[in-house]
Amino acid sequence: MLPPSSSSLAIFAVVASTVAAFQPFSSTQQPVLHHRRQVVLHDSSSSILGDACCSQGNDDAPLPPKPKGVIFDMDGTLIQHAIDFADMRRRIYEVADADPIGKDFPRTCVLTLAKELSEGGQLRANEIFADIEQKAIDDMKLMTGGVEMMRFLRDNGLKRAVLTRNLEKNVVHMLRMYLDELNLNEDGVAVEDALFHPIIARDTVAHPDATEPLKAKPNPDGILHVCSIWGCSPSEVIMVGDSANDDIAAANRAGCGGAVLLTQPGGKQLDTDSGYAVGDTEEEIRERTPSLRVESLLDLKECLEMLLEYQENKVERNDKEGLEFSTSGYSITIPSTGAKRV
Repeated sequence: MLPPSSSSLAIFAVVASTVAAFQPFSSTQQPVLHHRRQVVLHDSSSSILGDACCSQGNDDAPLPPKPKGVIFDMDGTLIQHAIDFADMRRRIYEVADADPIGKDFPRTCVLTLAKELSEGGQLRANEIFADIEQKAIDDMKLMTGGVEMMRFLRDNGLKRAVLTRNLEKNVVHMLRMYLDELNLNEDGVAVEDALFHPIIARDTVAHPDATEPLKAKPNPDGILHVCSIWGCSPSEVIMVGDSANDDIAAANRAGCGGAVLLTQPGGKQLDTDSGYAVGDTEEEIRERTPSLRVESLLDLKECLEMLLEYQENKVERNDKEGLEFSTSGYSITIPSTGAKRV
């Protein structure tokens, strides 16, 4: 890998954060959370480098030192954000308001609420989901950096899976777009095995005899099921998604070695709320706290590149000063308290 230019070196802020973007607190209310540090991008024009790739055998490490694979959310992560969640909530809640059973139910997660409606209400809710998701398919575009990320993971032998609250048939549409871009030959290879295995959607069952699908995020069951198929511990796995409430909470509940939140440029987060309430206890805030924030999949790819370089002994370790990444043309020193350009 060619060394990045000086303009691509990132400045990090490493914080034991309560993440005000997820749950606002006044200065007098803000609890002190004791958990692994969160690494965030400090300069939105730069790429992620350094600290996320450094900590070995350390609970504070934002990524596992020797990852076995990466689990990706789909909407807003592998493909560009195309679902209007505010419109979805409004339309499903209107169905519930008119439903003889649903009118008395609390307005919570739209998927959960839809299952509790009358037969007619469930039918109308499912029509709304189908309409919204079909529009997302029609407008589907791959996420910037997604193809490069998949190629990098394949080339380096890292496993890949999809965990989404969408439907399996919609994941297949996304998968075929990636296969076309990567020029992968599907002859003799099951579609789901060519790039991602397994694929877990909201209608995926754990085994053929199961009567109910796996519980959706933020429940950790999907991640644990992936790990059982991969034959590894969740601590060896990275979960990547754009929702702190769904993806990051599921990752932390499962005990993933990395819980990566993909944000918009500048750290902005889009509305990905399906409607369920989130708590404000210390534990609930911790569950929604990512170990690493990135603004693009290319940032995460660069982070993983440095992590693998470290594993190949291409960096020098200095326990007193931190890690020093040295190649021709640049050097980055990562002190124990943060990261800086040198």
